[in-house]
Amino acid sequence: MPAPIITWGGLNLSSTDEFGCIWTTENFGGWDGSPGSSLAPVSKPRGPGAWAGNAYTNARHLVGAGHVTAPTEDALRGAFNRLNDAVSNDDALLEVVEGSTSRWCMARRSDEVIPSRAGMLEADWSIQGIALDPRKHGDPLTASTALPSTSGGFSFPMSFPFSINSQTVSGQVSLTNPGNTTGSMVLRIDGPCVGPVITHVASGLRLVFAASLVLGAGEWIDVDLEARTVMANGQSSRANWITSRQWFGFESGNNTLAFTATSYTPGALLTVTATPAWS
Repeated sequence: MPAPIITWGGLNLSSTDEFGCIWTTENFGGWDGSPGSSLAPVSKPRGPGAWAGNAYTNARHLVGAGHVTAPTEDALRGAFNRLNDAVSNDDALLEVVEGSTSRWCMARRSDEVIPSRAGMLEADWSIQGIALDPRKHGDPLTASTALPSTSGGFSFPMSFPFSINSQTVSGQVSLTNPGNTTGSMVLRIDGPCVGPVITHVASGLRLVFAASLVLGAGEWIDVDLEARTVMANGQSSRANWITSRQWFGFESGNNTLAFTATSYTPGALLTVTATPAWS
């Protein structure tokens, strides 16, 4: 089975880079499994068993090791520097490609980055990192819809050998999360639109905006359902526009969102961007 291709902070640890350094990853732990639980049971003092609250998945701890071969001493020294920069104290994109499957998370350094010389122009390396969000993410999915409407079509009091069909917009979008845990979801509502309402059909949860909210043509709002933020035109927070905050996420399986509003405007548009996730 081919080894996974690891890219951390833009450094491909399974390739020959532009400086002629050959990187190989020999071990990468903490990725295939799922992190532990935050469960902290407390033994019952006067009976069998224990008490415990809700449990959540801990951060994902990552350990990698491999080898690098360089064409010159200067190139080897540069390889060390690039490794130090890639696995930094700040969150950086970590992508793991296995066969045709690509997954990613944001990870940062949690312990030493250790290059250890194994010859004149060779070195072994080891890294330790942590993904505070333990989920493995896939490529984002996007879909859009206008407000529900029906236009065209005719009915006659007698039969004719032809029909004139109407055009119907359902006002719904459906996206499927193939993962096994809830992913993130971002909404964009473009005006003109008055008092929009977004409903997660399966759960019945709704985000209801004030009826006094009027978006003109060229105006929009961005809603990050996971961060629970609302931004007007990408600049100003407008969380106070939401009168009913029933937040939801990109659940495993099918997710259908319904787009309605206080009044119909033909240019209103809901765009949903959802990211699949695996534990």
